[in-house]
Amino acid sequence: MAVKRILISEAEEGMELAGDVYDTKGRLVAPFGTVLDKEIIRKLENYEVVVLKIIVKSDIDDIFMESSAYERSEESGYFEKIKQSEDFKAFRYSFEESVDELSNKLNEVVYKNEEIDIKGLLESVKKVINSNSSKYNLMDILSCMRGYDDLTFAHSMSVSLICNVFAGWLGYGEKDVELLTAAGLLHDIGKIKIPKEIITKPSRLTDEEYRIVKMHPVLGYEILKSQPVDNRVRNAALMHHEKCDGSGYPQGLKRNQIDDVAKIVAIADVYDAMTANRVYREGMSPFDVIEYFEMCIDIFEPGYLMTFLQKTALLYVGSTVLLTDGTEGKIIMINNNSLGRPVVLSSNNKAIDLSKDKSIKIAKLI
Repeated sequence: MAVKRILISEAEEGMELAGDVYDTKGRLVAPFGTVLDKEIIRKLENYEVVVLKIIVKSDIDDIFMESSAYERSEESGYFEKIKQSEDFKAFRYSFEESVDELSNKLNEVVYKNEEIDIKGLLESVKKVINSNSSKYNLMDILSCMRGYDDLTFAHSMSVSLICNVFAGWLGYGEKDVELLTAAGLLHDIGKIKIPKEIITKPSRLTDEEYRIVKMHPVLGYEILKSQPVDNRVRNAALMHHEKCDGSGYPQGLKRNQIDDVAKIVAIADVYDAMTANRVYREGMSPFDVIEYFEMCIDIFEPGYLMTFLQKTALLYVGSTVLLTDGTEGKIIMINNNSLGRPVVLSSNNKAIDLSKDKSIKIAKLI
């Protein structure tokens, strides 16, 4: 295989990127073909990039063609079927209506000092959840949502919905489910105070622009500290970019210093940012994102992360997939030690364990 995944800590000068590198919000940090040097590696670290794909030994044009073919084919597969369904169209209408409502209410909170109506906001989220009557799981439906001109509110609604599902997976009671749903909804409220031209910029941010974006957790906490919300919701706004190894921001907190609600929101936040479509790129496949998370076990809380990844992977047991070698088959089993690489039963009844054969992987759901 011509492409190898490495951690940023393994990056060395002279390595060549085998694909575009995005930050956890989906913005381009370094383009395909970039040759790494000390300055670029430093910037990747500053942008919280954790995993890179590098060229190992193959012709660069072959890799580019393979990557482009995958991106083109993804849109015509499983997710395109979802987007063409009437159920999805109904969900999208409810989602967009609720996002507009969220935008209006939170702008009034920030700019008119209105009191947050948590109960009303949660009802809006429930309305979106109840609008999903399709056979497709909520996580996939959210992956199909296109980017908005202002991503903050659509992303916040998506993270809230993921947190709602996640809380159920963790076995939480109704009150804690509502708490996590609210935390997901309000985690990025500080971005309302960041200039829109920075928030919606599709290309790489300058160092100064990124410094401004990194102010949003503190701005969010300042907005919420005088509001009638649970302190754990405030902490989620403040701490959702903290990392368990101390590499996050704004305070560089470590595992035991980070609020548990913030740890959960952080996982939902990154999952949505990586899987959701944007106007300038397609979202990553669920199994690519699962593999990414598996390499980040020291960054996120392992107990929460493994529950999330196991439950997410199990959603696709029985799904039909296309492998990168052209084989079609169905996922029949999840490998607990390599959740991003399940066992696939091919159309000729051959079991292919992707955890053992690293030369192929899931290209797309079909």
